[in-house]
Amino acid sequence: MMPHQLKAKDFCNYPPQAQNVAVKRLPLLKEFPLVLLPSFLREIINYDWMMLIERSQIEAQMQVLEVLTREQLSEIMQGFTSLRLNPELERVDWVNYPPSFIQQLSAWLWSTHQMDAFQATAESFNKYLADAAPPPMPSMSRLGIVILGQGVNHTDYPLFQKLRSLGVFCKQIKPEGGLDTLLAHATSRSLGRFAQNTLSHWYIDGGVSRPSSGLTNISYSSLDYPRSRLLKITQQTITSGSSGAEELRSKLARLKPEDIGFSTDPADALLNHFQLSVLTEGSGTQIFSTTFVQWAARECLRRAQPETIVLRYAPRQLMQPMNVMLSGAAPSGLDPEGSLIDADMGAYYTWLNLSRLSGAEQARFLVWFENQSQAFVIGPGLPKGTTSDSVMSMQRLLGLLAS
Repeated sequence: MMPHQLKAKDFCNYPPQAQNVAVKRLPLLKEFPLVLLPSFLREIINYDWMMLIERSQIEAQMQVLEVLTREQLSEIMQGFTSLRLNPELERVDWVNYPPSFIQQLSAWLWSTHQMDAFQATAESFNKYLADAAPPPMPSMSRLGIVILGQGVNHTDYPLFQKLRSLGVFCKQIKPEGGLDTLLAHATSRSLGRFAQNTLSHWYIDGGVSRPSSGLTNISYSSLDYPRSRLLKITQQTITSGSSGAEELRSKLARLKPEDIGFSTDPADALLNHFQLSVLTEGSGTQIFSTTFVQWAARECLRRAQPETIVLRYAPRQLMQPMNVMLSGAAPSGLDPEGSLIDADMGAYYTWLNLSRLSGAEQARFLVWFENQSQAFVIGPGLPKGTTSDSVMSMQRLLGLLAS
């Protein structure tokens, strides 16, 4: 089937809200080239479990395209329509299984040396949409907090090296009550008069999370059962002898939250789908708590574009043979020092992702070596590439970011 042949009944298997969106936009979707449409449908089919800002952005993008004349739309899509496609791709059920089509399309483009042209066209198209329908500005300055080094009392590893040139390295922070102070500050932002919804304020923990009302909270320990179920599916697929990496990826893409033990309560659906995507799309998120936090933060910043995000890293398991780790066997031990190094790099990546969001010039960022005296802050007006020997509490350090 080709896009111009689409009918409203073709979306009957979509979730309710996604079906409504697709049917409403059917005249526009029929104008898309086949090489592009499944990517759009992949977004639409997940509409029921999108973050609010994701929904508003995809709606805004489609509105931008709808007002174009057929000639203008054709000009924008020209780079996609000029690509040569394998006729076999038309027979893929790209309406109901867009990821399967995208996977096969990618292989075809690489094999026919058209991937560079596709990527250049996609980059230009995405830039057009980003310029025409930019994301909204936050209602308050964004704040990122990273807490790392849990279980490490001393390290000779030079922390914050990749961040040092961007802010202030603080060497004399009083650690007492630091964690409670940071979480209380994040909570106060979520309850403030400018706070719009809980999905704007997140707390992601690599171990056991602390109580935090007002924050959208996910943690590695709370996902023990879904992770074990997912590892069992992975192990069974690998040992079957009849499935490869592509089949495993397709199988994971088709999973629903309830398939690996998440609740079926509709109130939990959005967050459960988010956690499922972190576990099935991230490499190593099922095995290493540090990877889980880093990937969850990346996806949270990309999708929810939060105004507050708190990340707390915990010690990950020691490295073992991959077949042992995939079996879900109990860890042979923990690696706090290695986890500290992982988290330090993760903090840098989090700052980069935070910096890509709207209002980035007003963003604040704090990294703290948990229960120790070292911290690092970035914020408007703070001197860059400097070191502070001033003794200060965590509350005072937060005050620097507010000034």
